[in-house]
Amino acid sequence: MLTSLTLSDEVKMCSMSTSNMIPHLSSDILKAFAVLGLLFVTGPGFMQTARADTVVPVVELKTETNFETSRLLAGTTVAGRSSQLGFKRTGEVARVYFDLGDQVAVGELIAELDNTALKVVLQQSRAAKDVAAANLKSQVAERQLAKNTATRIARLHTDGHASKQEFDEVKLGLQARDAQVALARAELKRAEAAMQSAQVALDESQLFAPFAGVVQARHVDEGAQLGMAQAVVELIDTARVEAHVAVPVDLSVSLVPESVHQLVWAGSAYPASLNSVLPKVDPVTRTQTAVFNIEAQGIPVGGLIKLEVAEKVEADGYWLPLSSLTQADRGLWAVYVVNGQNEIERRLVDVVYTEAERVFARGTLSSGDMLVASGAQRVVPGQTVTPVPTMQAQNAY
Repeated sequence: MLTSLTLSDEVKMCSMSTSNMIPHLSSDILKAFAVLGLLFVTGPGFMQTARADTVVPVVELKTETNFETSRLLAGTTVAGRSSQLGFKRTGEVARVYFDLGDQVAVGELIAELDNTALKVVLQQSRAAKDVAAANLKSQVAERQLAKNTATRIARLHTDGHASKQEFDEVKLGLQARDAQVALARAELKRAEAAMQSAQVALDESQLFAPFAGVVQARHVDEGAQLGMAQAVVELIDTARVEAHVAVPVDLSVSLVPESVHQLVWAGSAYPASLNSVLPKVDPVTRTQTAVFNIEAQGIPVGGLIKLEVAEKVEADGYWLPLSSLTQADRGLWAVYVVNGQNEIERRLVDVVYTEAERVFARGTLSSGDMLVASGAQRVVPGQTVTPVPTMQAQNAY
C-alpha cells in the first residue's frame, strides 16, 4: 500500500512513473512533479497538518456593560480681574506714568489730568469757608450781646423801670440774632461742602490702580482731551488666571465645585480647581461655561486651553486589540476567533469607541471567545492553528 511507503520511496516511484511517460524532462522537473503527485494522493489532510503549525496569539474576551471615554473641550484663559481705567471727569491729560507691559502696584498713581483750575477752585472754596466761619463767630457774639441786653431789660421791666415796648424790642431782637446765627452756620456748612467738592474734583483728576497688575493697553498720551468715561489704560491682574471652558449640558452636571482637573496648554498639563458652572446656557452652542482657577503661573491671558472630561457610556460590548481588526463590507469590521477545534472562524463587529491601541466593539461575539489578537492576515476561516495566550505568543515570535 502507498501509506506503508516512506516519503523517499513515494518520491522515487512517482519519478520513475513520470520519467517513463515523459522521457525528455529533466530530473529536477521530474522530482517536482513527484512531490505534486504525492500531495494529490495524500489529500487535504497533509496541507492541514502543515498549516496547523501556525501559532496565533489569542486573548479571551469578556463582556463589558459600559466603557469610559474622554471628551476634549476647548476654552480660553481669562484674567481674574481686568479693568478699563479712566477718569470720572473730562479734562486734558497731564501725565501718564506707565506704558505697555509695566507692572503696577495697588494704589499706585497711573495718570493725572491738568488740575490747575481745580486747585484755584479749591483755594476759593477754602477762602469762602474761612469767611463763613468768621461771620458765624461774629453772629454768635452779636447774639450773646443781644441775650445779655434782653436779660437786663427783662429785670428792669419786672421792677417797673422799663416799659413794655422796650422789653418787646429786646426780646424780638434776640430772636433775630438767633436767626442770624443759624444762617451763618448754614453758610459755613455750604462753604465746607463746596471745599469738599473741590477737593474731590482735585482727587478725581488723579487715576490710581485699584489692584496690582500689568498695563495691557494704553489708550491716550499727554495732551489728549478726554471725554466722560473714556479709558486711559487697561489693567489686568495676572496673579490670578481663570479658564473659561464651554461644557455641554449633559457633562456639566458631573462637574463638582472645588474638584481638581488637568488643563492642557502648549502641551503641558496644569492643575486647576473648578470654581463654578455658570447657570445660563449659551443659546447658540447649547453649552454652559465652567470657570476654573489655575494655580500655576506663566499661562498667558487669552490662551487656548483644553479640558479632558471622563464620560461613562452604558453599552454592552468587548474591548478588542486594534491589531485584531480587519476591514469588512458595509462599514463593518471583522475579527477572527479560534473555536474549540482550534479552527479559525470569522466574526463581524461594529466599532463603538476607539482608543490608542484598543477599540470597544459589539457584534457576533461571546464571552470566553478566544480572539486572534494580531496577525489576522496570516490566517483564513477554517484553518487549524495553534492558539497561544498573548504573552506566550509574543515570546514565541
